[in-house]
Amino acid sequence: MHLDRSDIEAATKAGLITTEQAQKLWLFWQKEQENVPQFRLSHIMYYFGGMLAISAVTLFVTKAWNRLNGLPLFILFSLLFLLGLLLTHHFLNKKLSIPAGIMATFSLALIPLATYNIQVWLGYPPIEYNHYTDFHQWISWYWIPMELATLVVGVLMLYFYNFSFLLFPISIVLWYMSMDLWPLLFHMNDFNFTNKATFSMYFGLIIIFAAIYMDFKHSNRHQDYAFWLYIFGVMTFWGGLSCQFSHSELSKFFYCMINIVMILVSVFLNRRVFALFGALGVLGYLWHLSFDIFANSLGFPIALVFLGILIIVAATKWSHIETKLFACMQPYIPQKLLKRMRP
Repeated sequence: MHLDRSDIEAATKAGLITTEQAQKLWLFWQKEQENVPQFRLSHIMYYFGGMLAISAVTLFVTKAWNRLNGLPLFILFSLLFLLGLLLTHHFLNKKLSIPAGIMATFSLALIPLATYNIQVWLGYPPIEYNHYTDFHQWISWYWIPMELATLVVGVLMLYFYNFSFLLFPISIVLWYMSMDLWPLLFHMNDFNFTNKATFSMYFGLIIIFAAIYMDFKHSNRHQDYAFWLYIFGVMTFWGGLSCQFSHSELSKFFYCMINIVMILVSVFLNRRVFALFGALGVLGYLWHLSFDIFANSLGFPIALVFLGILIIVAATKWSHIETKLFACMQPYIPQKLLKRMRP
């Protein structure tokens, strides 16, 4: 629930609390929310600075650094890793959890690059690629050691620091692994796009279930541990699902139904990412119907108009019984799920 100053003022005008109580309540709320990410200048500056620092050691490591590949770069980025940890503890001592979490994430973002340079130093560089930036561009099993190292360090840091933002690089690495594991497990010669899409789809489901576990087991109003897992899990699952190819209209219809289920799941889990990708999937199916099946039909767009209006009218009727139905079902709904549902 979001609370702002106008809500406090409304309660004061309604005579529910006094002006003095309103002031104390607002100050208490502000202090409680100090370390919760918000859309305010200081927090924007935190994340903008973090984005610059993290991008500098991930996306913007240019080929000019090739001259230092191996031990020199490993030492350099190990020092940067320690600097990130020192700043993490510095901010923690000042009880500034947001910049502390960002600096911990910065340290974790260095692990793939450090691992890459250990491989080069030991004489086991990626065979087909000679530059770290290819890690973000090409799919290959050669990146698996970098991804596994990042996951191991990420889990350890998450255990010791409990910063939800650490799940950001962890989720990206899991997304990369959903693509890189296929050629490792099934060999490059057996590469098949449809099979790989299927593998990504199931891998995405695993990430989604992990996100649900984190959501119900560990997330709270201060730390949303499942946020990034949901985003990259749904992206991986939906991407793999959408890349499936079939000439069967029935399978395409099932694809649409799965996306509608995703929209419904977004209500129960109170996660908009399911609704976003679900809506994109439904629109994709309607695109197929419009331009492939009913390309010569004048009535199909009109039918969609009336279907949309019918759904809106049904929603107005549903809104009248939703609260009553929710109240009847409330005793049978688990408390952790109940907190995420909107009555």
